Amino acid sequence: MDNKLNIIDLISENHIKLRKLAEDRWAKTGEEEISHTEGFLLAKINMGKISISEAARQANISRQAMFKCAKKLESRGYLEFDIDETNNKYAYLTTKGNNYCIKSKKLKENIEKEICENIGKENLEILKKILNKNLIK
Repeated sequence: MDNKLNIIDLISENHIKLRKLAEDRWAKTGEEEISHTEGFLLAKINMGKISISEAARQANISRQAMFKCAKKLESRGYLEFDIDETNNKYAYLTTKGNNYCIKSKKLKENIEKEICENIGKENLEILKKILNKNLIK
């Protein structure tokens, strides 16, 4: 990696490499293929109640694109929809969706262990602490 990259490009370059590594490793498991957007949506739903519109906003894609993604995941058995008491439509994970999230989390934990072996536990903790902060006020 080029030492002349600014912080934005350094984070972006590493994100791309890590995302590709995670996707490649997922593909090697022989499990059903999950796109980046599908994985994002499943992870967000796994974290708690979130509307498809809010997930779209966070992913920086259109509501229509995220809803299409959600419907595809529903047809493949990863999630189902429900209407809450305020008449809003929310998705929740099925057993298959929960299983994906568990396996995906384990895969990412293994990658994190490799990063730890490469940069050291102390540096990993410092990096995580920094990235958990709001970098811009």
